[in-house]
Amino acid sequence: MAKAERNTNIFHLLRIGKGLSIKELAEQLSITPAYIHAIENGEKFPSDRLLRDYAKALEVDESIIRNFREENCKDKKFEQILLSVLRMICDMPD
Repeated sequence: MAKAERNTNIFHLLRIGKGLSIKELAEQLSITPAYIHAIENGEKFPSDRLLRDYAKALEVDESIIRNFREENCKDKKFEQILLSVLRMICDMPD
């Protein structure tokens, strides 16, 4: 996929949650920091292989990334979005 259709915020949220810099994650994934930045800004969406590697590097199930819907987070505060992601990761009810 050349353009991100969804899930753009999830990459940034999970990276920040793991305490990784863009450079650190780029090194783990063997891609450029610019590509990480493009993914986090919604300009690019990772291939299936890179998505699997992303999930592994961020220590989350791939389905967390695939099932996250950015449109469900409009008008929510950052903390609410993070809580939503944590619920997904921990399989907690809303």
